Amino acid sequence: MRKVLRAAKIALKCVLAAAMGLLLVYNVYMLVARYALGDGMPTFFGYGSAVVVSGSMEDALSVNDFVITKAEDEYSVGDIITFYHEGGYITHRIVLVSGETYATKGDANDTQDNFSVHKSDIVGRVVCVWKGFGAVVQFLQSPVGFFSALAGVVVLWLAIDLISGAIGKKQDERDKN
Repeated sequence: MRKVLRAAKIALKCVLAAAMGLLLVYNVYMLVARYALGDGMPTFFGYGSAVVVSGSMEDALSVNDFVITKAEDEYSVGDIITFYHEGGYITHRIVLVSGETYATKGDANDTQDNFSVHKSDIVGRVVCVWKGFGAVVQFLQSPVGFFSALAGVVVLWLAIDLISGAIGKKQDERDKN
């Protein structure tokens, strides 16, 4: 029993350390890419991510949904893409393809966008949507969120030590009797 408890303790601590390490690496990468390299929407191996901030794509995408995009060679009518336009990023559906230029429209909008999107401005096609997870991502990317997560990991780490210590102590007492 003692070996199982020790193995579980080590495994849980490894998971906690890995989660915090990934969160730290992700935040540092995003900060460096955005502010030092000037990349408004950094991608990693062609994958990017964004949080939906408007209802223009309702019902497909809602405010605070987290979307993952993938850069592709070709895009088709019906694809939902994220692209750069006039200082910001927009996620809309392609309604018309003309060579390397695309007409887009938000599903909840009555008319298509009054501009064309060039292929070079496209970050990628939406390949995954995590409903509502964007609020969590935005919180974890903030200083308060990051340090809250860090504090939570420290508390869990200490709780694991306390619980495993108490269980080990009870085990020792049983073994003595």
